[in-house]
Amino acid sequence: MAVTKGGTVFGDHFKSAWVDKSAMWINAARVSAIIAGVGLLYSPTVASGALIATYVAFLASGQAVVRFRQVFARPSVYWGAIFLAVVLVGMTYASVPWSDRWTDLLKWRTILWFVVLLSIFDDERWKNRLLVMFVVGTAVALVASFVSAAGWVTLWRNPDALLRSWVTQGMGFAVAALLCLWMFLDKRLQGHMRWIVPMLGLLYVANMVFITNGRSGYVILGIGCAVLLLWKASPLQRLAIVLGLSLAAILAFSFPSRMQDKIVLGVDEWMHESELTSVTSMGLRRVYYLNTLEILQGHWLIGTGSGGFKQAYTEQVTRKYDPSDWRAEPIGDPHNQYLAVLTQHGIGGLAVFLVWIIAIARDTRGLPKYRKLALGLLFGWCVTSLFSSHFRTFAEGHLLTTFLGVLLSAPAMKDHSEVVSGPQAEA
Repeated sequence: MAVTKGGTVFGDHFKSAWVDKSAMWINAARVSAIIAGVGLLYSPTVASGALIATYVAFLASGQAVVRFRQVFARPSVYWGAIFLAVVLVGMTYASVPWSDRWTDLLKWRTILWFVVLLSIFDDERWKNRLLVMFVVGTAVALVASFVSAAGWVTLWRNPDALLRSWVTQGMGFAVAALLCLWMFLDKRLQGHMRWIVPMLGLLYVANMVFITNGRSGYVILGIGCAVLLLWKASPLQRLAIVLGLSLAAILAFSFPSRMQDKIVLGVDEWMHESELTSVTSMGLRRVYYLNTLEILQGHWLIGTGSGGFKQAYTEQVTRKYDPSDWRAEPIGDPHNQYLAVLTQHGIGGLAVFLVWIIAIARDTRGLPKYRKLALGLLFGWCVTSLFSSHFRTFAEGHLLTTFLGVLLSAPAMKDHSEVVSGPQAEA
């Protein structure tokens, strides 16, 4: 099949992609994964259907075993598998009903999703298709949010939570803004797109500052920008970038906006938790953390077991608070990913979880230009997970592992789905 300097002839390209049955199913899995990546922001039903379709198509391709073997040698994969083994072991000594134990295990399906996407997005063109479609998908919500905030139209949700919730929308817009910055820095945009893409990125940022008030989004945006801009910069450039980002953050915080209000409110709620008479976002988190630390005094070694946190926490607050106190509310998650792992799986489980994250950060098998974007997102999620369990929540957990799997996937296997002339390494 001929490959010209300008690309592949459309007819040959289409034939190579879909005639071979194995390639057809792999491409079907890729298409379903793209739908899932965008659907995570809009509809759990659509996203769940696309996730299942991806798994089915991947298994139907007949390449699942071969592709799994190729990626399993990577530390980011086998450490993820080891952590899943820790969760399975935790099911054996938990004292809660088996339904709770299986539910807890199911929440870690985000690791399996990461491995599957790492296996199938070994073609650079499919990586770019997913990234572009994510920007397009979020741009629809971006426009709708601005239009709704201006009062021109009334939509089914408030303009700050069109994408399921203000947390999901903030994180989704932050990821989209980073994608725009990454595309601009890549210097491959041509013509008008060279300026349209960064302007779109600024619109995402403007929406986050003045409309969507998700603190997690602010964290991801700030850390992601730092990683992308500091990547391979000289010492003098790094100093200028740090000063520039600091100045931008100060200016953004100085102007009256929903971002300023949200941050100030969060700090106030945290500092005055003992004086609060009702539930607040950061106040309840402080209560969760303090009670979880008390639980850990008796469960730091092996934890409560998979799914055992809610029972342990309920017993803790029942003993400690009056039933009428809002602090006595039982919860199933401490809103801190690291405390959640430590409480249920002990110090060893937390160590394995942290090693898995480090293994992902050190994974250099993929192309460098995609890795820097993956690291920006990973570091942002690591920080937001101090205040939520964002590695395993349905939307946010799958969103992270979608991008990690796609961006870190290496061109390691020849299939007949595309005619690949070979990856171009970035200097």
